[in-house]
Amino acid sequence: MEHRADIAVIGGGFGGALMAMVARQQGHSVVLIEKGAHPRFAIGESSTPLANLFLQQIAEKFNLPQLLPFCRWGEWQKKFPEIGCGLKRGFSFFHHESGQPFSDKPERSKQLLVAASPRDELADTHWFREDFDQHFVSEAQSLGVEYFDRTELIDFHEISDHVLLIGKKGGEKINFRVDFVVDASGPRGCLFRLLRLSERNLPLMPATSGLFAHFNNVDSWDSEEGVPYPVEDAAVHHVFDGGWVWVLKFNNGITSAGVAATQEKVKSLRLSEGAVGWDLLLNHLPTLAEQFRGADTQNDFVFVRELSFGLDEVVGNRWAILPPAAGFIDPLLSTGFALTLQGIIRLAELLPSPSKDDLLLYQRQTLNELDQVSHLVGALYSNMDDFEIFTALTQLYFVAVSFAETANRLGKPDLANSYLLCEHPDFGQSTREICELAVHSNNRETILRKISKAIEPFNISGLADPSRRNWYPVVLDDLFCSATKLQSTDSEIRKMLLREGML
Repeated sequence: MEHRADIAVIGGGFGGALMAMVARQQGHSVVLIEKGAHPRFAIGESSTPLANLFLQQIAEKFNLPQLLPFCRWGEWQKKFPEIGCGLKRGFSFFHHESGQPFSDKPERSKQLLVAASPRDELADTHWFREDFDQHFVSEAQSLGVEYFDRTELIDFHEISDHVLLIGKKGGEKINFRVDFVVDASGPRGCLFRLLRLSERNLPLMPATSGLFAHFNNVDSWDSEEGVPYPVEDAAVHHVFDGGWVWVLKFNNGITSAGVAATQEKVKSLRLSEGAVGWDLLLNHLPTLAEQFRGADTQNDFVFVRELSFGLDEVVGNRWAILPPAAGFIDPLLSTGFALTLQGIIRLAELLPSPSKDDLLLYQRQTLNELDQVSHLVGALYSNMDDFEIFTALTQLYFVAVSFAETANRLGKPDLANSYLLCEHPDFGQSTREICELAVHSNNRETILRKISKAIEPFNISGLADPSRRNWYPVVLDDLFCSATKLQSTDSEIRKMLLREGML
């Protein structure tokens, strides 16, 4: 059998399904090719304000209003309560000493809480991918996308005026003759394998592994009085020397949890042994062990030996690779969704026949942004035993994404046209230099001073204010006080906040 289409999208996760929807809305015929089948277990679940903004832009630009409810917790619960979802009011970090119960001092030097929304209705979400991805594939099919699951692609032939993809489905050969191919098949995915693409070293990033599963019956982590939000209504990070544990709770009773760690920690904790490694990890983190005492896994543990990777090339004459298949750093700062959605916006504007220059620009932007994430996450891994430096480094992330989101919502995208402001002539270069210093130097005072100087022109949210003692609620007065940084007036900011339901 041979199927003809303008665009082939490889990978039936949410990124591939969304890319297929966008291409179809532009009037192209689209085939969506998936090796497995839905519903299926998938990891990568935590959204952010900037990711939600990109999803909103996709919905509005490409006439996909059915996506808008997924941009905020409140609308999601009204429109699609049957699709698993978690409430994410912000980022919660707790620093643990091996073998010691978690404890903190009055200055809260062992925790960091950064709010992303003032109330639940406007909050971000964790996506229960088993439900979410399946729903997006169904939406793509309703728009006229041809969906082929249980289809393994085994060969790729690029000819002068088309690409021939050769696959197998149910033991039968199946061909796809298309004008352009978008690979959304994830780390070390389809085109990496078929085109024998080479990997590259990621700046500052150590070799890491991951171990994760979904759990039932996970207890609660108690919140202190006066917190900016209930600490578990967030992406929860438990940080220790050489690694960190994530805990994401969904509204269906399931909790996603896992650990990412350096090779030294992987070996000492025997993480490659699955449940044995998880139990040994909890023995080193007594307070977390208490939370998981009555928990049971919903699926087998998944161990990923090489968590981070990157490709040298992500475009060809008739193909391009979306960010999650072009490179993956680490889930530490929830960067994956924003990079994926931004990549979809960029590629959609080039289809169906992008020029070589356009594709090379897409490649440069994609690799530069992945490298910026790698610099920052690598520096964080190097300082997981020094929580003061760790929290200061996270401010580079929070300042960049909050500035970018607000600038875009004010209609000023030129102020922040690259992820983590990596192409900004001041902030981007300063961030890379600080991260290099944080990895290769122990001059703490210099590192802290440089971070303070770098973030000040872009800090619109009162971050790094010592009087707040590592708790950062959403304070709208901070935004009004930062109007000049955003090249805006109080009136413009007020109109934006009213439009977004923040006032």
